[in-house]
Amino acid sequence: MAGEFVVEVDTPMAPAQAWACVWDLDRHTEVIPLTTVETVPPASHLGVGTEFCGRTGLGPVGFDDRMRVVVWEPPTTGAGRAVVAKTGSVIAGGIEVAFTPHAGRTRITWRQHVELPWLPSRLSGAERLAARLVAPGYRMVLRRLLA
Repeated sequence: MAGEFVVEVDTPMAPAQAWACVWDLDRHTEVIPLTTVETVPPASHLGVGTEFCGRTGLGPVGFDDRMRVVVWEPPTTGAGRAVVAKTGSVIAGGIEVAFTPHAGRTRITWRQHVELPWLPSRLSGAERLAARLVAPGYRMVLRRLLA
């Protein structure tokens, strides 16, 4: 059974500004340790169908976290939402990120479904543990992206 976590972060930014910060892949590379994030193939912007990859590693040891944008609804006058399928062989699952105006601020809700495809099914409880362990890191990354 896959694991899931939800992280909520509030920012004084308008939804469109928060969206631009969260989806700036160059900033992901700056704030996520040992990780480089790029579109594959190179693209000037994200949208439905865009694929990107987070390469995490040190020297020759690492893994690729492959993703594809499934839903892309940037906020214009209100809320926005994106859904990303994680299609890698090490980490799979999906991410849904919602940007909601909330009391003069924007609430970002990051919901992630964590699957570890390489894990034998009898150890699937480890996916729930993995989700719990990585959630604080995602909160930290979101706060850094919005700083």
